Amino acid sequence: MKHVELLVGYEGDSFDLTGNVESDILSIAAVHPMREAAVRKLLQQANEGWGVVEKLIDQGKITKTEYMGNNFYLRRPQRQS
Repeated sequence: MKHVELLVGYEGDSFDLTGNVESDILSIAAVHPMREAAVRKLLQQANEGWGVVEKLIDQGKITKTEYMGNNFYLRRPQRQS
């Protein structure tokens, strides 16, 4: 049996940076979807541009989805060999 937790409240957009914004986005998005505003704020704090997100999408590491008028970014699960 798999356990699922339903998150119904807004997660906020205050995230700590480690110095590697790609890794930070992947780590956060692995736990819960990130709203676009939160991703943009994280990139701004790291002095990085939207190209980081586009690169992660192109590499298949994250995906964008829309829900209730908001864009969210989620980490794609890694395939098990």
